Amino acid sequence: MARHSFRRASNRRQPMIHELRIYKLHKGKQAAFVREFRKARSFMGKYGITFVAAWETDRPDEFAWMRSFKDHKARDKAIEAFYGSPEWLKLVDRLRPMIQRRTVRVMKSLKLPGSGL
Repeated sequence: MARHSFRRASNRRQPMIHELRIYKLHKGKQAAFVREFRKARSFMGKYGITFVAAWETDRPDEFAWMRSFKDHKARDKAIEAFYGSPEWLKLVDRLRPMIQRRTVRVMKSLKLPGSGL
């Protein structure tokens, strides 16, 4: 019975757009970056960005995080609003100089049993 309920719930779930962002930071900047990132994190939801999680990776001076959106249209709208916001404009000049390289992957979720995203 529980198995059947799970299938019905999974079938109703809409695919989402997830964005994995990996930043190679300048040496020794991770602590400062995380402090400033927390500020940006605090207002992401206001502009339609769902924060999923953030990680330190197994590589030195690397920070990874994920955000999600309902679909590509919602992503475009949220990104435009967020990066044009007064809150972001106050932070950007402190955050960007700490990033040496940025890798971004935009991903669409698959409907697979047991998937948490």
